[in-house]
Amino acid sequence: MVSIPRDTMVAIPGLEDTFPQKINAVYTFTDLNQTVNDISKYLNVPINFVALVNMGGLIKMVDKVGGVKVKSPLSFAYNPYTAHDTGNDLYKFIKGSTSYYHTTNGVDWTKHKTMFGNAALAFARMRYDDPLGDYGRMLRQRLVMQALLNKAKNPTIFLSNSFFESLSKNVKTNLTLNDLLLIAKNYKKAKEHIKSYSIYGTSDWEDGVSFQVVSKTNQQRGTNIIRRSLGLSKATTGSSLMGKTQEINVLEDVTDILGQ
Repeated sequence: MVSIPRDTMVAIPGLEDTFPQKINAVYTFTDLNQTVNDISKYLNVPINFVALVNMGGLIKMVDKVGGVKVKSPLSFAYNPYTAHDTGNDLYKFIKGSTSYYHTTNGVDWTKHKTMFGNAALAFARMRYDDPLGDYGRMLRQRLVMQALLNKAKNPTIFLSNSFFESLSKNVKTNLTLNDLLLIAKNYKKAKEHIKSYSIYGTSDWEDGVSFQVVSKTNQQRGTNIIRRSLGLSKATTGSSLMGKTQEINVLEDVTDILGQ
């Protein structure tokens, strides 16, 4: 599992005049197909299949397996309605523990040993109070995904028609049911050998907006990891800013940050 920071600075192909943009804006300005194509070229790796899962989909998947247990890497409280540790509907997670506490009135707390959908979503969404920022959130998202795979000892638990129907409004994918059944059959043991990695950048502010500028070295490292995992030969990573045509002034804006 390789994560790309949502705030990664890019020039969107075909929309370079809007530079700088964040990498998650590619989907906002274009569509899923172009997002996949642009990410594929950015890292110079093939992307054959894609799954777009929204928050409701995560809740349903976690509930489907009867909840998950995730050891929290830090202590924090989170309210899904305020996106901070304020308000009455609070989830409180404890560093090093798989248990968490929940209150709906800000006074009476209930201890839980298993994260169900809403708690898992709260755990995966918090960003502002994490000292690692979005990198900490990506880590927690990967922990939830890993817990889902570990809990689903029989992968076919996700592969019934009724389950797909329940997810139809929350998930978009070009994988067919037969594709998923083959993956479940042939990669059942893969969940025991999963490694996770995040492509790292350097913080930068442009016109009051926070970005992550990924150096060519870190971008290449992400490419190397993915291509090696796919059994592909080494290859040079894609364009630093994603966009095919990069005007001189665009490059000058980030030269100092990239250190190139």
